[in-house]
Amino acid sequence: MRDPVLSIPREAGISFGINATLSLAFFLAVFGLEQRPLSWAMPDALAFDFVPQSMAVSLMSALVPALIARKRFAMAIGLRSIVLRAIGFSLAGAVLGGLIALLMERAGFAPVHWSIALAVKLAYGGSLGALITSLTLQRMTR
Repeated sequence: MRDPVLSIPREAGISFGINATLSLAFFLAVFGLEQRPLSWAMPDALAFDFVPQSMAVSLMSALVPALIARKRFAMAIGLRSIVLRAIGFSLAGAVLGGLIALLMERAGFAPVHWSIALAVKLAYGGSLGALITSLTLQRMTR
């Protein structure tokens, strides 16, 4: 039997798909199915939605792949270290999401159609997840 191989690009691709799918589910839960213009500020708060999305994507993209890799490859990395790194990524995600929200609200953009907002949120969630997964696994394999 061959030893398992850690492919960071493969894991990043999986993370992109998972986080885009979760972003879809949360987008539909928050903004509904009605295809309408969404405002960046109130009442829709599309810009603010980047904060919880960034936190959740960052946390899960750092935690889950690291725990799976740790077990699958019998890595001598402490659980505490993995959890603390994931929390750190989540806090950084909150800051990133907050900056995006602030910039989007201050820019005063006109409302955006539901389908465009959905595409932006899917691309953002997937890309952020892939980036965090890549950074986490690269750090673990140094």
